[in-house]
Amino acid sequence: MPLNHNIIDRLHRDERVQLFEAVSAAGKSPYFATMRSGSGALTDVAGTDRVMLGSNNYLGLAQHPEVIEAAARAVRDFGSASTGSRLLNGTMHLHEEFEDEITHWFGTEQTLSFSTGYQTNLGTLWALLRPGDAVVVDQFAHASIRDGIRMSGATAHVFAHNDPDSLEETLSSAARSGAEQTLVVVDSLYSMEGSLAPIPEIAALARRHGAALMVDEAHGLGLYGPTRRGWAEECGSSGDVDVLMSSLSKATASIGGFITGSRELVNSLRVTARPMLFSTAAVPSSVAGVLAAVRIIRGEEGARRVEKLRANSRTLRAELERLGHPCGSGHTGDDWSPIVPVPVGDDLRAIEAWNMLMERGVYTGTAISPAVPAAGAILRVCVTSEHSEEQMLHAARAIDDVLGIVRADG
Repeated sequence: MPLNHNIIDRLHRDERVQLFEAVSAAGKSPYFATMRSGSGALTDVAGTDRVMLGSNNYLGLAQHPEVIEAAARAVRDFGSASTGSRLLNGTMHLHEEFEDEITHWFGTEQTLSFSTGYQTNLGTLWALLRPGDAVVVDQFAHASIRDGIRMSGATAHVFAHNDPDSLEETLSSAARSGAEQTLVVVDSLYSMEGSLAPIPEIAALARRHGAALMVDEAHGLGLYGPTRRGWAEECGSSGDVDVLMSSLSKATASIGGFITGSRELVNSLRVTARPMLFSTAAVPSSVAGVLAAVRIIRGEEGARRVEKLRANSRTLRAELERLGHPCGSGHTGDDWSPIVPVPVGDDLRAIEAWNMLMERGVYTGTAISPAVPAAGAILRVCVTSEHSEEQMLHAARAIDDVLGIVRADG
């Protein structure tokens, strides 16, 4: 062993590590559960089939025969790896075919794909922003957005979640700071809160203050809009977005991400987005799979799956509300989102609630601080198009039962 491991000791003392080790030692950790089957409405979690309400597989395409066959065919044709970065030998015609598909779908000039959604935000913000710039960002923006801002050296100005008044005040403050350039960055659908951004108001304020607008459609892509391009399309605001980003690991059932927009933007990112330049390109199977998924989403089957997802979300929310657990969908007043946050409050109570739900055959996500504000722990429930009405009702009643127990214990 090395003689000096103070740096490791310091990491080990982090309160997140201490909490994780404590709940793991008690056999109650809600994290790193072992999945022993593909992600469907019922999934084998730790050796037992449970109703899967923690997956981002919103449209059930991860198990779709056409998606699986496309991925398998790509392995047979191209092998298991891309064997290089996009800059050098890693770009295959599959990458270009996928990028052309996205460009045509969105009606933009060009698209650039990345190996992960995290890389997409990190690399794009790191390239776009400079020290001396101001980036105005929602308080609940995804970690990849916050990390990209940090890497860029730009000054972050945070506004209250989905609050146009706070955004206007923050933009005015950024202007007074003498920023060289200003960028507003928001998620369309927030991954923990399940809330939808008021994009028309945000876009109007950005224009008024001379700021560019970047929207992360990671959780909205495939679910909203007449052609299912995302929440910005649903809001009629696609033309107001300067930088449109999405990951490919939610409704599109793969891994990766993309930026779509002007030719000037995309060509510039090709040679400045460091996480893309210095990473191996996405493997053939993931690109072929997501291309098949996008084509399903764009067609009639995609529309049917979205309708089923919407119905399932409404069923779950209605039953939870009937049982005394209101589940708002965010600032816009829209009545559905695939993400249903169930407030618990205390971190340890949330962990206990998760364990009780597992005993009742229901798997959910669990978010505790610092992923959510202190005393703001939630059960993060994710609905898919594959669930039945009976599963939604069973889950709502199990949640009601468990919350009654943990709150009584508190």
